[in-house]
Amino acid sequence: MTIFIGLLAIVFSILLSISLQTKDNLARTRANDEVRLGLMQIDRQVRSGNVISDPAAETIAASGVDPFYSLRVYTQTDGVYQCVQWRVLFPVGSAFGALEYRSWEPNWASTGVVQPWRVVAHNVVKPAPGPFVAADPSTWPPFHADLAGGGGATSVAQTIRVTLRVKDPEQRASSAPATVTSVLTGRNTVFGYPAETCASTPPL
Repeated sequence: MTIFIGLLAIVFSILLSISLQTKDNLARTRANDEVRLGLMQIDRQVRSGNVISDPAAETIAASGVDPFYSLRVYTQTDGVYQCVQWRVLFPVGSAFGALEYRSWEPNWASTGVVQPWRVVAHNVVKPAPGPFVAADPSTWPPFHADLAGGGGATSVAQTIRVTLRVKDPEQRASSAPATVTSVLTGRNTVFGYPAETCASTPPL
């Protein structure tokens, strides 16, 4: 009887472990799929980008978030010239942030055409604590100029690395977040469009 009870305990322990792992995997896949859709949209806009502002130079006044947490692009995706802005915003006191997006016409001050912020992906988490170190992927912020890819720490960065980490709230605390990262290059930035294009941002 003692051996039988011991075997049952082992079996139930294995089944519980498998069940929790399956739940973690499903939650991770769900969060990963959502953020990948956002990355696909960023990819299209950056690749058709004429001017890409360096995320290191972004300000709280222009984006509502710290440097490296916002990306601003003057793009001609699908033949439509517009300014687009992406940011990862963390509500006060929350460990989970949201990937948000908005757009406006370059001459928005006179036309008033500004699309409001909208959430593209939820449950984004921050990188490892500490300063950003280019050689340490665990510290990579959501957006930064990729030196290896040809970008630079200037006002116009041609190559941007996007790194988004997501963790569904249903995952266990010990479960690692899913990380999606990609290097994107603006093909049109070599044509020398005015760097101040889209420098004027609408109110937050």
